[in-house]
Amino acid sequence: MTQFEFEHQFNYRPLFLQAGSQKLLTPPLPVIEVALSHNEAVTTDFALIDSGSTFSIFTREIADELAIEVLQGRVQKLSTLGGSLLAYAHEIDLEITPNLHYKTEVLFSEYPIPRNLLGHNGFLDRVAVALRSKYGLIYLHPEI
Repeated sequence: MTQFEFEHQFNYRPLFLQAGSQKLLTPPLPVIEVALSHNEAVTTDFALIDSGSTFSIFTREIADELAIEVLQGRVQKLSTLGGSLLAYAHEIDLEITPNLHYKTEVLFSEYPIPRNLLGHNGFLDRVAVALRSKYGLIYLHPEI
């Protein structure tokens, strides 16, 4: 049987979701903290690892913090369980740990979204991931 070694380990963590004026806390999920940078601006936030998502997508607020003009990016129409969504592609630097970072294209939503997602394009195509949900553990290894 093949064995894999992973360079990084993280714990599952809950996410805060905005439901109207109320903030809800999810059960622990495969969520990691990432740093995004563009030009000289840097911001950090949490993102859910989502193997069902084609794209990595972040909130408009993050784009604003990075001084990215969202509507200037390449438009991408997304179909979600909640309906259609327009998002815009921009190149950023994504850092997961100080020794796991790279330039990639991510999407920024024009309108509010409930959470940031790390999908296939921009994340899962760059990093090997193993999830041990029973133990609440995330393992990552660069495939860059």
